Order: sequence, then C-alpha cells, then structure tokens
Amino acid sequence: MKYIIGLIALVAALLVGAYGLLFTQPGNDILKPVIEKKVAAQVPLPTKLETFVLRPDRFEVVLQVGKDTRIEAKGSMDLMAQRVDATYDVDIEELANLKKLIGADLHGPFRTHGTVKGDKKAMAIDGESDLAGSATGYHLKLRDFEPDGLKAKVAHLHIDKLLHMVGQPLYAEGLVDVDADIPGLDIEHLDGTVVTKITKGLVHSAPVKRDFNLSIPSRLTFHGDIDTRLKETKAISKVDFVTSIATLATKALVYDIKKGELATDYRLRVPNLDRLYFVTNQHMKGDINVTGDVEAGKKGFTATAHSDTLGGAVDAKVANNDVKVRIKNIQTVALTDMLLYPHIFDSRANMELDYDTLTKKGELHARLLDGQILPNKMSFMLQQLANFDITREVYELTTLDTKIDDKLLVSDLHMKSKLTEIDAKQAKVDLDKQTIDATIDVKIRKTFIPVRLSGKLTDPDIKIDSKGLIKEKAKQELEKHLPDNVKNSPAGGLLKNFF
Repeated sequence: MKYIIGLIALVAALLVGAYGLLFTQPGNDILKPVIEKKVAAQVPLPTKLETFVLRPDRFEVVLQVGKDTRIEAKGSMDLMAQRVDATYDVDIEELANLKKLIGADLHGPFRTHGTVKGDKKAMAIDGESDLAGSATGYHLKLRDFEPDGLKAKVAHLHIDKLLHMVGQPLYAEGLVDVDADIPGLDIEHLDGTVVTKITKGLVHSAPVKRDFNLSIPSRLTFHGDIDTRLKETKAISKVDFVTSIATLATKALVYDIKKGELATDYRLRVPNLDRLYFVTNQHMKGDINVTGDVEAGKKGFTATAHSDTLGGAVDAKVANNDVKVRIKNIQTVALTDMLLYPHIFDSRANMELDYDTLTKKGELHARLLDGQILPNKMSFMLQQLANFDITREVYELTTLDTKIDDKLLVSDLHMKSKLTEIDAKQAKVDLDKQTIDATIDVKIRKTFIPVRLSGKLTDPDIKIDSKGLIKEKAKQELEKHLPDNVKNSPAGGLLKNFF
C-alpha cells in the first residue's frame, strides 16, 4: 500500500512541477527563452518573443519578426477540450523584408486582425485586412484544423497596389470588389460562388510600351463583371469585360483547378478596327464581331474564330504556333475599304492562309471569281495608250499565290478574260514599309504591255512600257496603207515581220 501511496505522491509532485513550469509566471519566464530559441531556429529572420503568458485558461503571445513585423495573439482556452476563443493581430510594414520567411517576392504593407473560436471539430476564423488597399472581411471555417468553408468580401482592392505587392510593374490601375461564398473548399468537391466586379480600370501605356513594345492608346480604360460558380474541381465563369477598344464576353469559361486546363467560348466585338493599330500595325476602318472557342492545358493551346464579315465569312484555327485561316465569298472591295487601300478589283474571293507564328512564314492561296478591274491610275493610262477600257473585262477566275516571310509578301498573279490576260511573277509587298515592287505583264488581244508598280502601297508609281503598243500601232498603220499586192508579196511579209 505504501508503494501505491508513494507512486501517487510522485505523480502529484510531477503534475505540480509541470503546472508550476507551464502555467505560472516563473515557469513562463523559464520557458520563454527556450521557445524564443525554438522559433528563431525555424524563422530565418531576427525574432524576439516579447510577451509569453500561459495559464490553464488563457494565453497571450507577442512576437516581433525583424524590424517591422509584429504578431499578437491572446484569449481563453481549454486544453482538455482543445477549445480556443482568442483574438489575433498581424502588422507587417513591408512584406519584402519577409522574403526569406514566406519564400515569395512580395512588397508593401499588410495588416489583418480578427478572432479564432471553436475546437478541433469546428473552428471559425473571422477577420479583416487591408489587402492591396482594400477593406476585406473574411470568415473561414476549419474542420480538424483543415479549411472547410470560406466567406469573404473584398471592397475596393487597388489593382496598382496588388501589382506592386506581387512585384510586377504598374501596368494598370483600378478597383476590384469580390463577394465569395464557398461552403466547400475540398479541391475534389468544390462548391460555392465568387462574384467579381472591376471598375475604374486604366492601362498605363508607358510600362506596357517598355516591356511589350506595344504603343497602346493613352486612355485605354476597362471594367468588367465575372460571375463564377465552383463545382467539383472546376471554376465556371460568365465574363463580361469591356474596354475602350473592344468588348469580350463568355457564357462559360471553365477552368479545371486540379488539371490546370481551361476551356471557354468567347464573343469579341471591336467597334473601331483602327484602334487595334498598336497590335496590327495596319490602319483599318469598320467594325467586327468574332465568336469562337479556346482550350489551353498541358497538351498546348488551340483557338477558333468565326466572323460573318466583308459580305462573306472568315474562319480561323490556331493550334499552338500553327495558324489556318479560311475565307469564303468575301467582297474584295469591302476588304480594301477595311484596309484603307484604293479600290482596284471587284470580285468575290475565297482564300486559304497557312502560317507559322514561330518562323513567321506561311502561304496564301486566293481564288477570285467574276472579277472586274475598277477605274484606277493604271486602267486610265492603259486606256490612253491602248485605246482599250480594261475595266469592261470580266475575269471569271483570278488566282493569287503568295509566300509570306514575316512582313514580306511575294506573289504570283494570273488573270484571264475574253480579250486580256494579266500575269505577275515574284511581285513583292513589304507590309512593314508599306511598299510594292512588281512588274505586271498585261496582254490586250495580241499586244504585251509591261506595267511597273513601285513605291507606296496605297499610291504606287506606275510606269507602262509602250514599246509594244507603238509597234502594234505601226503595224496596223502599215497594213492599212499598203496596197493589197504589196501585202501579199515577200516584201510585205518582210515588213510585217520587222514590226
């Protein structure tokens, strides 16, 4: 019996000693440097445990990390029930100073405070923060200390401050509001909604020009709405995004968070094509509506585009760096109007373009039906020299085959009507310099007339070699004035051959 009493006394003494060590101020004073040393071993920054109070029913901790990060927590607790009811306050003056600790290159201040209530089975964290200049409130539920559900409201998050926070140039400014209600945070069984609203957006042209060599308009504004539904492993969003250049909308942008795959439809409207000059380097007029689909993931990137435009239809498909464009039954006059080129030819056109965005090389094959040359400088000059109105001719089939090497186009052209035939070999168009260099062989009846085009693409210099015309006119005059007996004589044949 005395041994049992002795054992009980020993256990009681150990408990009293542990209590004295854990839950009294003298004991806390002993534990404080030990805990501070343990924390310092885990944190690659100077740390100081300024306050450490641990009692059976309450605690208080104040930890200083570096010069400008302070973490405070205090409240009541029940160790046996693993229950806590506490407040916390995190004050970080400069995130960049915590790079060694958080492993990310972040910048700017961050502050948050709130409460923690509950036990291991169900715990709730309610707090507020000033993330990127916002007024953010959040309610996080934990089950077995794992995130189980989240509600959050972000009011007026500043895009420029967020970019600064993540170490990016200040490409834009604007405000973002978010309302998230996510009762299911399990990545395999997501459930909830996230509503995002973007207002007062403005792109900063200087850093975009510096980093991407894009000369965007000086007042490129934007706003948008994104309604997202979380289901299983996917985030499914309806997007309406409006800029001062174009509008973009999707019915269902689906992002599989687990697989890292994206698939979406889209509708793009550009009311003024000339505002895309910073991308296309081509002045244009008119508007366009485009619809299509996009898929992106580990296997690569694909996108389709369709537009009923220019009196016909344009379809395109992009698969990684491979671009295919198919154009059906468009009006060439409408195309030249859009490109701000002079009217030269009126027809219906079908085209096939294959292009590699990496090598910047490709081929264009065009077939133009029932075409007519429209009045222009060249047709006027031909009429003056040859007394022939080429604009009256109908070209049932015109073929154009072009090799593309970046911005240099090298083309072969063939046109044939009842009385004329037109050919060009290795005609060069430089889209970068907006110049043309081409020799066109025009055959009117039996007379060949070389035409040289050079200089500015929209208003080239035209030179017509009239030797063939002069020779043909001389031959006609000779035949007109030679007597019949001379025409049919050897001398007449010699004269004809001379011309």
